[in-house]
Amino acid sequence: MFERRTPFPPAVAARRIGRWPAVVALAACCAVTVAGCGFQLRSWRVADDFQTARVEADGSVDFAAEVRAALREAGVTVVDGEADLVLRLSDQREEQRAASVAADARVAERELVLQVSVAYFAGDGAPLAPARVLRTERIARLDRGGLLGSGAEHALVATEMRTELVGRMLRALGGMGPPAAPGDSAAP
Repeated sequence: MFERRTPFPPAVAARRIGRWPAVVALAACCAVTVAGCGFQLRSWRVADDFQTARVEADGSVDFAAEVRAALREAGVTVVDGEADLVLRLSDQREEQRAASVAADARVAERELVLQVSVAYFAGDGAPLAPARVLRTERIARLDRGGLLGSGAEHALVATEMRTELVGRMLRALGGMGPPAAPGDSAAP
């Protein structure tokens, strides 16, 4: 009297099950290909090249502590004296300007800009790379109805910007390495 019904006719169910081995095989093939080509996730392999580091910051830089913490996290010992690596941070500038204006001629969004000059030196004072200016920009929305929320969002965006600059500083170190000793010469 009642027929038992399956969600899919048997032919459709067999086709759906038949695809899984092919999908699994394709995923395994992709994984083997990516692993075989030498792909690795990037990391801050700073400790391979530098065991100790010193961070020097002028009075304008307010996130030198974050740079020191990131170096420690990367396995580098941060010291105040002699070091294999010296990071000099200077000329931090923070800017805010109106990014958009609402219909009532009030600022609706602000563009936040953070930049800092960074120079990398070996322990003996030899430059490892030319000094460069790192800059990041973000847009933060202003909520006139919730000024406390806007302030918290502004602080969160500023923290994200500092974190981005610290990450960029350490990623730049990954390819630098210490300078070669005077007697060392690379074989062709």
